[in-house]
Amino acid sequence: MFAYKHYPKVRHNFGISGKRSLFQQRTLALFRLVLVSTLLASYFLVNWDLGREVLLVLISAQLLSLLIFFVKPLCDWLSRHQYIEFIIDELIIFGACYHSGGLYSPYIFVLFLPLLVQAVYPVSVKLAAVSLVTIFNLFLIGVATTLDWSLFIHIALCLLLGGIFINILIYNDTQILSTYAIRDGLTGLYSYQYFWDQLRYMMQSGNLPKPFSLIMIDLDEFKKLNDDYGHLEGDRVLREIADTIKMNVRDSDIVARYGGDEFAIILPGISYQMCRSVIERLSSAIVDLGHFNHVSIGAAFYPEEADSPEELLSLADARMYRQKRSHKRELLHLPNITS
Repeated sequence: MFAYKHYPKVRHNFGISGKRSLFQQRTLALFRLVLVSTLLASYFLVNWDLGREVLLVLISAQLLSLLIFFVKPLCDWLSRHQYIEFIIDELIIFGACYHSGGLYSPYIFVLFLPLLVQAVYPVSVKLAAVSLVTIFNLFLIGVATTLDWSLFIHIALCLLLGGIFINILIYNDTQILSTYAIRDGLTGLYSYQYFWDQLRYMMQSGNLPKPFSLIMIDLDEFKKLNDDYGHLEGDRVLREIADTIKMNVRDSDIVARYGGDEFAIILPGISYQMCRSVIERLSSAIVDLGHFNHVSIGAAFYPEEADSPEELLSLADARMYRQKRSHKRELLHLPNITS
């Protein structure tokens, strides 16, 4: 559609996509710590006759759990490399089961937990891979001790069916909740919260800075239209403008309803000159709908102009309101920065 369509798509990052939110990271780290502490306590209270090898495995798991919970960089790193976290969990479970009876170990059903953690994410390929690794680990536990095929098949079926049932039960509700969480109910654009999550993610420390432009749009005469024609007509116009904005940007750009009659757009990989072109096209397309004589648009650029999401948005917002006060259909004056 446009000459720059080849630019890479932005990474959409939200809780159910497989990447864990900060809350999920902390909750899972706490759950791991509580679980291992409980198993360690039960060893001394009930299973003290299992041997020192089991105790060493549980102590190692406890130390790892403490590190993950209290060392935030480690927790963040494991969250970004979940396959490593999963393999470590499987090795610990293998060690505990190997030294405590193999398939008859009291710890054998702990194999369910890493699988169930993955089952809540609607990513079928990932769930299938995790299930296969879990079954393979179960097989290794049996082979390394005494393989009881009947018991192995029963446990394997329980593991597989448990993961599948949980995934099926959660998937539909998760899809519905995710839509409400990241989409504006009126326009279908991304929500205010999702916009901020993406903006913070793209500017967070630890990521290599990738340039992008931020555009803020305000419909100058929307209140008058609402007063003259009513809220139903106002809602229809907002939906029409939202569709117009989406048609004039790339699929990879993040278009959000910031609030009321304001819209925000994140354009990854868009330079200063290209941003001016996008602003001109958006302004003309919205005005050509015939509802308003002019719209106010402001822009800011990362990393040239700001180091924080708040600073970047404040700059774009200020430029938008400066144009709004002028009540002219013209491109906001932008500083002479190079792309």
